[in-house]
Formats: sequence, C-alpha cells, structure tokens
Amino acid sequence: MAELKQDPTHPLKHEQCYLCLMTLVEPPPANAPSREELRRPHKEYMARLEREGRLFGAGLLKNDKEKETSDFGYGMFILRAETRAEAEAIGFQEPNTKAGLRSMKVIPWARGEGDINISISFTNGTVRIDRRSYLLDNG
Repeated sequence: MAELKQDPTHPLKHEQCYLCLMTLVEPPPANAPSREELRRPHKEYMARLEREGRLFGAGLLKNDKEKETSDFGYGMFILRAETRAEAEAIGFQEPNTKAGLRSMKVIPWARGEGDINISISFTNGTVRIDRRSYLLDNG
C-alpha cells in the first residue's frame, strides 16, 4: 500500500467544535432533581450525541490515580457544531445543565491536528482504539 503524504503547511480543513465546560452549581437549586436521578438521562443524552456523530469526546476533568482535579470545572464534552448558536442549542439541553445543577461555558475550538487510530483484529476478536483495547462479543 502506498504511503499517503500530507504537506504540513497545507493541512486539512479545521473541524469546528465547541468545548462545553461544566461546573457544579453549589448549592443546587432547591427544586432540582438529584444528580443521581439525572445520571441515566445524562448518559442517554451523551449516547444520542455520539450516535448522531456530534460528540467528539466527553468526561470528568480529573485524574483519580494522581488525585488531580482542574480549575476549569467538573467535566466537559467536545461538541461538533458549526456555530455557537448551534452548540448552545444542543449543549444547554444536557440534563444536569438544563436542571440547573451545572453551569456551562461554551468555547470555540477549531480542531486542526491529531489523529485517532482504530485497529480490528478478527484473529483475537479485539478492537483497539488508540491505546485502549476492547473484546468483541462473538454472539
């Protein structure tokens, strides 16, 4: 297979994304549902964004192993959206934010560099994405 070469001075078009940084609201609003009650709706919301191809990545801003947290907030997700209006319309529907348990700051990000490596091994039934491996269900 021929090696593809890209001139680094003429990169591919940037992908417009938005960082949605979330901070916990303390104390939570008096009549808001509990964070536990919103766990499933939050996961379902994120799964829907992923199915739609809108979610680039998401997670908490921490490193448990190093007992490290961030000044930026509690968590974040990276949303693929062409405009701030589109990003806000989608992002502010996140259940914890919508219920007032989290505040959200929306920051533009034009992704221009980086890669994602995906490998599927039919021999041992695994999928490797970057540095993480997953065993496939052979059912």
